[in-house]
Amino acid sequence: MNRQTKEWRNRTRQMMSYKRMMLYGYMALTILLVGISMFLYQKMNRLEEKLDAVWKLENRQDVLLPNGESDLVGSNTPTGQNSVRSVLGQALADKRETSGEGSAGVSTQNPSGTTQEDASQCSSEPVKRVYLTFDDGPSVYTGEILDILAANNVKASFFVIGKDEEYYDAYRRIVQEGHTIGLHSFSHVYQDFYQSEESFAAELTELNDLLFDVTGTRSTIFRFPGGSSNTVAPLPIQTYIAYLNERGIRYYDWNALNGDAVTNGLSPWQLVNNIMKDVKKNQDSIVLMHDLQTTHATVESLQLLIDTLKENGYEILPIDEDTPLIQHVSFETVEE
Repeated sequence: MNRQTKEWRNRTRQMMSYKRMMLYGYMALTILLVGISMFLYQKMNRLEEKLDAVWKLENRQDVLLPNGESDLVGSNTPTGQNSVRSVLGQALADKRETSGEGSAGVSTQNPSGTTQEDASQCSSEPVKRVYLTFDDGPSVYTGEILDILAANNVKASFFVIGKDEEYYDAYRRIVQEGHTIGLHSFSHVYQDFYQSEESFAAELTELNDLLFDVTGTRSTIFRFPGGSSNTVAPLPIQTYIAYLNERGIRYYDWNALNGDAVTNGLSPWQLVNNIMKDVKKNQDSIVLMHDLQTTHATVESLQLLIDTLKENGYEILPIDEDTPLIQHVSFETVEE
């Protein structure tokens, strides 16, 4: 009897062990299936959102990202009296809502004296122009940017800084492939560059000499680091503007930007959407982007941006002597 009881108990224990193993296995399988289902559901939602955005692009509607306006951080197109942060400092960029006008407080006069309003009166359907600009290069990604521009037969403008010999080929490619090369300080160290009129002049001369030695050309266009409305320059901005005016150097700010140097982690879709929200308000738009090792998303967004602009009828041009002087602080604020 004791022997039979012992065998029965052993069988009972084995059965309970099997039941526990089956229960745990079932629970693990359930958790795994739930996790896979949730993952696939999220992937499907994201794919649907992207397909919806592509469908809108194909139908030439305004670009609208799936996540809505709450994710569009860094755009310089606020309404009312808000101001936005540029690379450094505050760039006033209040927008007028009427079609064909630039930013309120942003000068958009053509070097010849023709205003956007005059131009719009000459034609019932004025050409919408966009100037793509890249600051702070060359970088390890300059070649990729130039390859994309070449593949699309698009010319852009590069506001460069002083770099060592490993980037000399990038300077050359910019010039040889018909893009505009502009000055953006030699060091891009704000406290050094803006320290005095002498330091300002010295860096511009050093950079222009470097470009001439490497490319055989000098530049007569410039972009202030942080924009002409920056708040880091210790001297009145008119001090630097007067220097530029005396030497026939034109400076260009921007009235559209993708936000790549304002907010980290923006997707290519968000970068393009930021730009499109701005350019649709302007007759002429100068777009600020950055050519930095930390802004590869800008490179990833470039093809989408070009396609979107072309589909919406924009003409993409490099900055030249006919480009309107879009300036946060106008050169006319300096007395002759």
